[in-house]
Amino acid sequence: MNENLKKFLEEASKNEELKTKLEALTDKDTATEKAIEIAKEYGFTLTTEDFKETHGAVLSDDELDQVAGGAGCWFINSDTPGRCIISGSY
Repeated sequence: MNENLKKFLEEASKNEELKTKLEALTDKDTATEKAIEIAKEYGFTLTTEDFKETHGAVLSDDELDQVAGGAGCWFINSDTPGRCIISGSY
């Protein structure tokens, strides 16, 4: 996972306002672009490439810790089933 995207997701797991904005992204056709705009509002520079699935990627221990015990999942650019952004535990 891209380091900048990882930091953005960490911020989303801690920031209720940001989390609410991301949860409101329900239109799969515009979700990626809107998530990039939201990220910019919070000082993050992301691109559509950051949201593309990396086949065969292995999660680090830190990434596994973030999703353990439940997580928020926002489907972004969901032309590929099962692709989502995951934030840390609630």
